[in-house]
Amino acid sequence: MLGTHFSRYWLSAFLSDFGDGVRLAAFPLLALQVTDAPAAVVAVTAVQQVPWLLAGPGVGAVVDRYDLRRIMVAVDVVRALAIAVLSVSVVAGAVNLPLIYLTAFITGSGELVRDTAAATAAPRLVDPNGLERANGRLMAGRLVGNELAGPAVGGWAFGVAAALPFGLNAGGLGLSALLLLTLPSVFAARPRQPGAVGVVRDLREGFRWLRGDRPVRNMVLAVGLVAVADGALLALLVLYVTRVLGLGAEVYGLLLAFGALGGVVAGAFCARVSARLGPLRVLSATVLIMTSAHLVLGLTSNVYWTAAALVLSSGAFAMFNVTSLTLRQRRSPAEMLGRVNSTYLTVGRAAEALGALAGGALATVAGIQVPILAGVLPLVVAAVLIARAHPFRQPA
Repeated sequence: MLGTHFSRYWLSAFLSDFGDGVRLAAFPLLALQVTDAPAAVVAVTAVQQVPWLLAGPGVGAVVDRYDLRRIMVAVDVVRALAIAVLSVSVVAGAVNLPLIYLTAFITGSGELVRDTAAATAAPRLVDPNGLERANGRLMAGRLVGNELAGPAVGGWAFGVAAALPFGLNAGGLGLSALLLLTLPSVFAARPRQPGAVGVVRDLREGFRWLRGDRPVRNMVLAVGLVAVADGALLALLVLYVTRVLGLGAEVYGLLLAFGALGGVVAGAFCARVSARLGPLRVLSATVLIMTSAHLVLGLTSNVYWTAAALVLSSGAFAMFNVTSLTLRQRRSPAEMLGRVNSTYLTVGRAAEALGALAGGALATVAGIQVPILAGVLPLVVAAVLIARAHPFRQPA
């Protein structure tokens, strides 16, 4: 058993992830009420990703310097207040694009800080032998909140009242902060040199350690390569469904839901699979499954094969993320885990964006299925890097 402390932590994380899903669905709909310019609507989503590219690794240095619980509580409160202001402006009929963009930037920044702190906090709450199970449950909750229930509720709530999804998001974040306050005081950081100079020094120390530890370094690169392939696939999936399969938007939504369910199931069983096979075999197997899915999607145009490939690929991707997170939590020094996690998260986000852009460009000149097939190459390279990460068998 993971204990009641973890259960409260899980519920707090789920409320945050659920709110992210609600907000991500509602933001574009709100922007459409203000403008019909496609670029202006898409920019709402893009603005939320900017903090990851501007300050990702630096956030890790900050996370390593302060109490993790206080960081997450502060982030949840700030996001709740920003979203509440937006909700009130919607009710008052005073919403505009600058306010939407500002709120999107604040919430995107908060998501960056909270995700980094959350990935660093779990080892403080559970026994090392329970890390896979804890991370698997957190991943399952994230997928349900962020990709299944959250977006569905966000779209429905916006149809009822434009301010409602943002009110739900703000309320959920408030409850999340309250739950965090009930946790024991196990999140304090070690004292460090104060000021910006100390943060810069910590960053250099983190990068130096990362360069010198081959298993962790290889896994950073593998995560980036997997994210490139996944980014291209997700960006092109709507075109694949509508143009290659010749099906409608409702089928696209169902396929996304099937994929997310595959991830939920994989997250729930990750600990058992890892205990039976070992983490490196799990990572190799998940990359092999993702590679097979890309081959199926790139070479066929059958909806049933597509559904099966997406379920398996999403499940493998979730299990890959849980296993790689657990490995770095065990391998990295506790006082450096925030910097390691922020590097992983930033590389993954940047690589996913790069994959989406490259996939779109290649699809323009070569067709929709070619970039999906091309995703096999980074996945194969990722498998080689994982095979060379064998010291993970003896975690430090």
